[in-house]
Amino acid sequence: MLFEQPPSPPPPGPPPLAFRSATLDRAAHTVDVELMASAQISASVVVARHGVRLGHGSGAMDRGGTVISVKIGPKGIKPLRKGLHVDVLIYWGAGSPLRAHPALKLAPPDPDGPLAS
Repeated sequence: MLFEQPPSPPPPGPPPLAFRSATLDRAAHTVDVELMASAQISASVVVARHGVRLGHGSGAMDRGGTVISVKIGPKGIKPLRKGLHVDVLIYWGAGSPLRAHPALKLAPPDPDGPLAS
């Protein structure tokens, strides 16, 4: 007679949010991380390069898309440029963060910026 094992728990479902893009905004000294959410949730975002944390930000989002701006200091933003890959870690309440390794996009210049005529 075989011992009946209790049924195993179902595998965890997909996370309630997804990474969309990371955009470098030099004028504001930020990396804007765009996320999509399927439920109301709070998240913290860490941007790193080669294991060195460049900055972090947090925000709450409802269903749909939202942007979390991560402030980057002057030493950290200097080497960043379009196409450079960074590590994005998204903490949302799970045991491990959601990870992405995107290439940075470049934000369009501000039309009201200092060089506007």
